[in-house]
Amino acid sequence: MARRHIGNTLVAIVVAGIWCAVMLVPVDWPSTTYQKETAVFPLGPVSADVQPGQVFTAAEPFDTLAAPVRVGGPLDSAAVLGTRLRLEGPRGSTVAESASTTVVSTHRRFEMVLFRFSETLSAEKTYFVEFDIPRGTRWPVFLAAVGGDTNPEGQLFMQGDPAPEGQDLVYQLLRRQSLATRLPAWWVSNPGSIAVSTGLLVLAHLTSFAALHTLVPPARRGLLSVFVLGLMPPVLLVGAYFVLLFVVL
Repeated sequence: MARRHIGNTLVAIVVAGIWCAVMLVPVDWPSTTYQKETAVFPLGPVSADVQPGQVFTAAEPFDTLAAPVRVGGPLDSAAVLGTRLRLEGPRGSTVAESASTTVVSTHRRFEMVLFRFSETLSAEKTYFVEFDIPRGTRWPVFLAAVGGDTNPEGQLFMQGDPAPEGQDLVYQLLRRQSLATRLPAWWVSNPGSIAVSTGLLVLAHLTSFAALHTLVPPARRGLLSVFVLGLMPPVLLVGAYFVLLFVVL
């Protein structure tokens, strides 16, 4: 009996730790849809003399901008890039600059690069993101662009001049938050989805518990039941996050 009590306590501690990690550890939550690579074409080579930029409107606060980048040259060739945010357009005032990021050439078509800002930028404003390629960069740099006016509120610029109508850079806005701080925003914008997701989570939880209760010998039901009851929700939440980030968006 004492051994079973210790086992249940240890499982409860592990489950509580996993719950705390899932709820409190910050991760990057996407707030815009990323265009699949099959829909894009390489824009460039871009440089300090052919500097690209994109006008966009932020639907919610963000602190990171992700963009597909390709560095030409031999494998493992590197280039250092940064971004600058201006208000309204290419001649607007600068409101933020990202830290410089080193991009390395690989076998993949593009590398998804994160440009992080030191502050959270406000929503419902029009920004212009300008990609900074230092003068003297040895290798050609390409960004991903898409035609067909997939972003009606945006506009691609090259060296401060509008590009052909209907072209946009491919980018994704993200915000680094914990699930505990993300859930209230989800509830305000999508209460129906949250309610349905919670119902499905409870249904999967109860189904797993019923299956375990039927299949496991009675002597081991207590410990494993505690484990499944506690662990199933955070596992499903983590799975839903990765599906959202890498499949849906």
